[in-house]
Amino acid sequence: MYFLRLLFSVIFLSSLLPCNAAGKGMEHNFYNSPTAQDRTESPMTLTLPECIDQGLAGNPRIRAADFEIKKAISEIGSQRGNFFPTLSTQTYAQQIQSINSEGPVDQDYIDQDIGVFDIRLSQTLFQGFTILNGYQKSILNKQLAQATKEQTEMELVLEIQTNFLELLKAKEDVRSLRSAVERLRINVQSANAYFNENMAPYLSVLQSEVDLADAIQQLTQVENEVKVQNLILNTLLGIPAETPVDYHGQLRFESPDSAVKLADCIAYAYANRPEMKIAKMSLQMATKDQKIKLGQLSPKIIASADYFFRDNDYRNTEMLVTGDLYDRDQKNSYWTAMVQLQWEFNLGGQQLYQHSKATYEIDRLRQNWKDRKDRITAQVKMNFLELQEAGGRVGLTQTALLAAEESYQRAQKRSQVKMLAISDLLDIQGKLTRAEVNRNQAIADYYLGIANLSYSMGLRNYDLTLSQILNPSATNDITDHKNTKINKEITKTDQNN
Repeated sequence: MYFLRLLFSVIFLSSLLPCNAAGKGMEHNFYNSPTAQDRTESPMTLTLPECIDQGLAGNPRIRAADFEIKKAISEIGSQRGNFFPTLSTQTYAQQIQSINSEGPVDQDYIDQDIGVFDIRLSQTLFQGFTILNGYQKSILNKQLAQATKEQTEMELVLEIQTNFLELLKAKEDVRSLRSAVERLRINVQSANAYFNENMAPYLSVLQSEVDLADAIQQLTQVENEVKVQNLILNTLLGIPAETPVDYHGQLRFESPDSAVKLADCIAYAYANRPEMKIAKMSLQMATKDQKIKLGQLSPKIIASADYFFRDNDYRNTEMLVTGDLYDRDQKNSYWTAMVQLQWEFNLGGQQLYQHSKATYEIDRLRQNWKDRKDRITAQVKMNFLELQEAGGRVGLTQTALLAAEESYQRAQKRSQVKMLAISDLLDIQGKLTRAEVNRNQAIADYYLGIANLSYSMGLRNYDLTLSQILNPSATNDITDHKNTKINKEITKTDQNN
C-alpha cells in the first residue's frame, strides 16, 4: 500500500512539471511582467517597429497586394506562351446516306462512312511585334503591382505611426490630467478650509469645484481616446479588436545634431516615391499598348504543318466490266506544310481609332506624371516646414513648462502660508496643465512631422529617427528596421506601466 501511494505521488508530480515549464517559457516570450498573477490575461507588448512588422504581415490590404503581384506573374507566363507554337488536333466521324440520286453518279459513291484524324502544329512568325510588346507589357504590369504594394505599405506604415503617436500623446495627457485632478482636489480642500475660516469667499470654493469638474471631464475624454487609439491600432495590425495589447513607448525629445536639407529630400522623393514609380510604369505600359494597337494594322504570317489521315468506307462494292468485284474503300495519310499571310483591314477605321485612343492615353499619363511630380514637391516642402515649426515649438513649450512648474511651486508655497488667493492658485494650476498638454502635443507633432516627411520622401523610417532622413540610402531597405535598435526617443520602455 505504501509503494502504491509513493508511485501515485511521483506520477502526479511528474505531470505537473511540463505545465510549469511551458508556463515559464510562455511568460518569457510574451509577457512583460513576470510577476503578474494571471499571466494568461496579460496583454502582449508591442513597440512601434514591432507594430509595423505586425501590420505589414497581418493587414488585409498587404495580402491583397500580394495576390495582385501573383496575378501579374501568372499573366507573364500567359504572355510568354505566345512565343511557342500551338499544337491542335481534331478528329471526326461522318456518315453519308443517299436519299435520292439523279445523274451519272452512282449512289454507292455517296453512301459511305468517313473517319478523319488531323494534327496541326502552327507558329506565328510575325504579327507586328504584338507578341513581344504584350510580353513586355506583362513584365511592366508586375513592376506596377510591386510599386502599388510598396505604396500600400508606405500608407499603412504612416497610418500606424500616426495612430501610435496619438496614443502616446493621449497617454501623456492622461498622466498630466491625473496630476492636475489630484492638485485640484487639494485646491478644493484648501478653498473649503479658507472658507470655513472666513479667509476666502464661497466664490473661490465654487471656482475650484468647477475647475476640478472640467479637469475630470477632460481626463475621461483622454482616457477614452486611449481606448479608441488602441482599437484603431488593433485593426491596422490585423489583431482582433477584443485582444488586449500594450502599445509601449514614451514621448522623448532631444535636439537634432544637424539640419535636414530640403533639396536632398526632394531629390530623394523623385527617385524613391512609389507614386513616381507607378506613374513611370503606367506610362511605359501605355506606350506598349500603343505599339500593340499599331501592330494589329500589320500583316500576320503563320507557319503550320499538318498530319492528315482519312478513311472512306463505302457501303457497297463495285463490279468491273469483266464481272469481278472490287472494294472502293480508300485510306489516305499525308502531311502538309504551309506559310500563310493574313492581312485584315477594318473598313470602318476601328483599328486606327484604337491606335489614336492609345496615343491620347499616353499624353494623359504624361500630364498626370507632371502633376504628380509637382504635388510631391509641394508635399515634401510642406512637411519639411511643418517639421521645422514643430521642432522650434518643442523648445518653446519645454521652456514654458519649466516656467509653469516653478510658478506653481512658488504659488503653492505662498498658498500654504496664506499669502496667495485661491483664484490665483487655480489660474496658475490651469497654466501648468496647459503647458504640459502643449509640450506633449509639440513632441507628438515633431515626430509626426518626421513620419510625414519620411512618407513624402518614400523613405521607410520605421523608428522615426532624424538620422535616417539625413542618410536615407542606408536605411531604406524593408528588412533593415528589424535589426536596428529601437529609438529611445519614441519606443523607450515605460517603466511606470
